[in-house]
Formats: sequence, structure tokens, C-alpha cells
Amino acid sequence: MQIIIVHPRLPEARTLTITPRLVAGAAAAALAAVVVGAALLHYATSSFTGSQSGPSLVEHNREQARQQAVLKENINVLAKRVGEMQAKLMQLDALGERVAGLAGVTPAFSAKGAPGRGGLLVDPHPMSPQDVSSELDRLESQLAERSDYLSVLDAQLTTLSVRKSMTPTVMPVAEGYNGSSFGWRIDPFTGTRSLHEGIDFTAPRGTPIVAAAGGVVLAAEYHAGYGYMVDIDHGNDLITRYAHSSKLLVKPGDLVKRGQRVALVGSTGRSTGSHLHFEVRLGGVAVNPNNFLAHGPGKRPVEVFSKVVTLPAQGPLD
Repeated sequence: MQIIIVHPRLPEARTLTITPRLVAGAAAAALAAVVVGAALLHYATSSFTGSQSGPSLVEHNREQARQQAVLKENINVLAKRVGEMQAKLMQLDALGERVAGLAGVTPAFSAKGAPGRGGLLVDPHPMSPQDVSSELDRLESQLAERSDYLSVLDAQLTTLSVRKSMTPTVMPVAEGYNGSSFGWRIDPFTGTRSLHEGIDFTAPRGTPIVAAAGGVVLAAEYHAGYGYMVDIDHGNDLITRYAHSSKLLVKPGDLVKRGQRVALVGSTGRSTGSHLHFEVRLGGVAVNPNNFLAHGPGKRPVEVFSKVVTLPAQGPLD
């Protein structure tokens, strides 16, 4: 293909021959121009968009970091509260075992093991952080109430336990029988009717005499009527007396426990034979020891037993 170019400024006409190679070169040049233009346009657009979105991306990252910090802080607070509740549960468990021990029962539950639970799953909903916090508040309130209740119960049971330990319920001699009961009787020395203010336990000389309850020794001395005797103060104006002993094993001011040996059976003072004269005095007044003494499972009280084996007046009586 030939193209003839005529122009007034040209001295003569020119002829341009268009070959396939020339057409291909022109097409390639045009395509390259298009590609370069598209690349420049894309670069310009990306630069503009990046300059506009840069601050928003940084702000987004900062917001995410702040939310993560708040979430971590909330988790730490919840973990701390859970730890405090676990500690309270351990305290309640120990307190419950102590109360059960004072009450003489076996605890039916323990905070050391999770209780069995079950039932149908109906309309479940995930708990929100607010729900979790509210539930923890409720549990903490319940734990505090139960802790206060168990503390009061523990104090009351401890008081009862102390009072019980200070009440003369232990038999003062393990071997022996009632030779003379509390109340009116015929005096073995004068033959007159007189009040016997204690119980006489007939037992061999040297038989151990034990404290019927814990207390403090008020007196450990010789008395013309009682012979070698021991008085023990159990508090609340309650005193026990152990008379006619052959030997004293304690001294005034000693702190004695329930069942501790305090003397040995003898026949000192106003006595006709080897025995223990045992008294219980409340506010200075002699009361019947049978109202206090425990006589063991399956055994009858001394008061009943004495009606069967009471010795005649010439026996070893006070």
C-alpha cells in the first residue's frame, strides 16, 4: 500500500509505502502507550487512596488495642474475684467440718468436691459479661451469709462444748459401787437422822480418783471431817469435792482435765472405811451428783443402783 503526500511546502510529492511490518510496529507502539498510561493511572489512584485511608487504619488499630486491654483487665478482675470465692469456699469447708465435729455429726457435704447436678437443657442463652458479674455478686452475698451463720453456730457449739467439758459428768472412780446416796440417812457415828450431801463410792484403798470435769483446783488439803480432800472449781459457781483420800495428787491452782487423776481412795477424816465421798456444790449449796454424772451406755444411774446394793449403817460411810 502506497500513500502519496502532496503539500505546498514540499518541493515535490512524496510517496509513503506502508508495509505489514510498519503496521505491526505502529500497533505495538500504540499498545505500549496504552499500558503505560494505565499503569500511571493505577499508581496515581493508589497513592491518592493510601493517603486518604492511612489515618483511618491507624485509628482502627488503636481501637482494637484499647478493646483488648479492657478485655484483659476485665478478665483479671473476674479471675481475682473467682480466686477470692475459692478461698471463701475453703474457709467455709473447714468451718463446716469444725461445726460438724462440735455437733458430733459427719458432714454431709464438702466444698472440696463439686456436687452432682443435672436436668434438661431448656432455652439456653450465652452469658454476657454483665450476667457473669451479677452472678458473682449473688454468689459472694450467699457465701457471706453462710459464713456468718456458720461462725455464729461455731461460737455457740464451742460454748456448749466448753460448758460440757466443765460439767461433772465423769464417774470419779472406775471401780466401786454406791455405798450411800445423796439425801437423808442415819449417821453411822451418832445414829441420828442427818443430811448426806454427797455420794459414797466404796472402793479399795489406793483406787485412783479422777476429776469429774475440767477445772482449777481450789483446795488440796486435810480437813477434820473430810480428811484429805480436793475441791475443783468448774466455773459458774460449780464445785466438786473429793474427800477421805489416802493421797493427794494435785495442789491448789493446778489446771486439771476431765478424767485426770487427782487423788487416791482412802479412809481419812470422819470415815468408817475405805471409800470416796463425792460432792457437787452449786453456788455453795450441795446438790445431788446423780443429776450430773454419766454412768455409761447400758448402765443404770447410781441412784437406782444404790437402792439394790446400799450397805447397812455399819458399812463404810461418811
